[in-house]
Amino acid sequence: MLSKDKNVSVVISNRSITLTIRNGNINTTGRQPERATLKHLNIYDYYDIVEEIGNDTNMKIHVKTYTGLGREYDFDVDPSIIIGELKKSVGEKAGYSDPEMLWLVFDKEILYDEATLEDYDIQSDSALELVDRTERYRGFGGLIGLKFVDVSDNEALKRIGWSRTAPRWRRARHGLCLEGLCKNKKCEAYKGTVIMPIGYKKVSMLDDSLDKITKCPVCKEYVNPITCAFNNCWWRYDGVQNCKNGPSKKCSGDWRRADDAYHRFNEYQGEMITWKKLTLEAVKTRPTEILDIVLVDAQTMQTASRPPAVDVAATPPKNDRYSSGNDETEVERFAQPDKHWCPWKSNSCSNTLEIAGQGTVEIMQRKSVSFELQLSNKKDAYDQNAYSIILSVNQNEVKLSTSTGQSYTSTDTIYTLQSEDGYWHRYWISLFSIARNVKYGIGEVRPFFSVFDIELPENESQLMKEIYYLHFKVNNNDQMLTELKNLKEDFRIFIGTSPVLHELSLFVIPQEKYTLEHTTCHTAISELKLERPLRDLYYSVINFKLNTDEFPDLTDVIARSIKNPKGWCYKKLKEKAERFGKPNPKATYLRLTVGEQIGNAPGHTYVIEVWPPGHHSPIHNHSNAYAIIRVLSGEILVRLYPALTLNVNQYKPIEQICHEGRVTWLSPNLNQTHQLKHLDLYGKPCITIQCYMYGRDDRVHYEYFDYLSNDEHSIGHFDPKSDMDFHEFKERMRQEKQNIF
Repeated sequence: MLSKDKNVSVVISNRSITLTIRNGNINTTGRQPERATLKHLNIYDYYDIVEEIGNDTNMKIHVKTYTGLGREYDFDVDPSIIIGELKKSVGEKAGYSDPEMLWLVFDKEILYDEATLEDYDIQSDSALELVDRTERYRGFGGLIGLKFVDVSDNEALKRIGWSRTAPRWRRARHGLCLEGLCKNKKCEAYKGTVIMPIGYKKVSMLDDSLDKITKCPVCKEYVNPITCAFNNCWWRYDGVQNCKNGPSKKCSGDWRRADDAYHRFNEYQGEMITWKKLTLEAVKTRPTEILDIVLVDAQTMQTASRPPAVDVAATPPKNDRYSSGNDETEVERFAQPDKHWCPWKSNSCSNTLEIAGQGTVEIMQRKSVSFELQLSNKKDAYDQNAYSIILSVNQNEVKLSTSTGQSYTSTDTIYTLQSEDGYWHRYWISLFSIARNVKYGIGEVRPFFSVFDIELPENESQLMKEIYYLHFKVNNNDQMLTELKNLKEDFRIFIGTSPVLHELSLFVIPQEKYTLEHTTCHTAISELKLERPLRDLYYSVINFKLNTDEFPDLTDVIARSIKNPKGWCYKKLKEKAERFGKPNPKATYLRLTVGEQIGNAPGHTYVIEVWPPGHHSPIHNHSNAYAIIRVLSGEILVRLYPALTLNVNQYKPIEQICHEGRVTWLSPNLNQTHQLKHLDLYGKPCITIQCYMYGRDDRVHYEYFDYLSNDEHSIGHFDPKSDMDFHEFKERMRQEKQNIF
């Protein structure tokens, strides 16, 4: 397109330069070399051109601005120009410094930045309008707005029960959900109303940033939202409606509670409303400004019917763990409690350790209710002569004490009773009488996540060895078996024989390299000591190679594709900058899948991930699946966290560098929540291969990786889709090597 003789005006780094193109050479005016190439001037594609004179494919359009007295500008543009680029150019001419505050409007329709003029069938001599979003209603008679359901119409709000047979584009999560019609003819959900979960957020429905998340959950194409729904939250709205035969009308709603059902506005109840302003807000807990609502006591709480499995990120089993692997006596269990106990089912608030004086008890709860666990040497929980170690957890403090007067307390909110958010929270206590050691921890059961790590006095050693009984109490209620039986499904208790003594071995090595030092220092684990799902995954990827005889420099080509603006890797990474919420170009990586999805893992079983220098993942978990991660090239930092919560960054993580060739692992209960980061800012990319598998006892098959959003204000749900099939990717890199590099 730029091979003809012509003059071209461009803007490079805010400097206007006139280029004269003659026979492929470029002469410039301005502070640039006398002769240059487009590449030297950092012009890599047509959209760096602000205005081109004499291009046969161009057309003339008119853009009117609405500032002061208003002004009209004419532009010669290619029909394929991206709206965002055109908007930036017009904004600069009109003297706007922030294009994010602007809209381009055609025929009273707001144009989306990612689309082109062709997409809207905009012809030559068409008139567009540039609107300052902060003043967007001036001069338009209130005609610009959003067509959306009337959320002020209580008659349109319907309560719908949960279904277990809905298609995958009709899956909801807690909080706010938007709905719209998928218009992608190639999509499985074509012409279907899809649900787009937003969560616990406050959103302006007329904000362009919402476009990034209002996408079909199947094909990921943009969907225009037309209605909304709420569940398991408190919600309200605030807006301004455009009225046909009168002035605009302000309307707002007080806080309302949506219980464990789908509260949806029926878009066919009446006419769609044009909103000049509409804000929807959903929060997880009762807002503090509601003073006339009495808190519900735990004794009067009703057990809600469970939402679909997709709503539950982690549903612990109600049976003994490792039921599928009891024959694997040499497998390393890492002191994880495995025997399930339900006080309500056993009709007793007391149980026993398998070995007197040692063991670990893990308490998981979904309802935020205070509890107490007493480890005792007496069968009677009320025996005044008993020697006891008591763990008490409530919203204000966590306290570990003994009947002899020892006491340890923390009021730090990250260690006390966690707030109710729909997720399961884990608390645990470990007893080892030989070392007179007691630990209390939160999240994953491992020493690093201990809150208290206490050595009791030597004169209590014999009493500790006599501890054999467990006594459990919820909400300080001695009649919990009858009065709090509604909490039966909201607690899981597991009891194990091993105390929590040493940190886990994170790296896997072949048995022939496994030594006594690895055993005693816990620096590595033999592949033979892995659980069966991990062994199978390990053997499937241990011999995989990136650079092969037929493509010996693949890793080098990938590095060049990341750096070059023409490269597929560069473009895809740029495209994914907002994948995890607030735009962050460094919070991106590439996911290249190998093989097909077969239903035994979240997404594809095998995924190759490419980490550019300095890039990282969000903090996320892994659907309670087993996983093996092997570093194929470079090195990466692994940060492990006790659990995924909004305050997860308040916990000190475990940090470990995985060098090239190293292998690490995840199980349903360990190493589940992590962040990966490529620390080297100037070196080569890090490339890893991940493989996943659900456990045999997993009946939920949760399909998402939950993550902490970039702004740390919400927990998102990442559908682990592929950026490209790995074999197609290799062919793309081969083509780039031949044609670009």
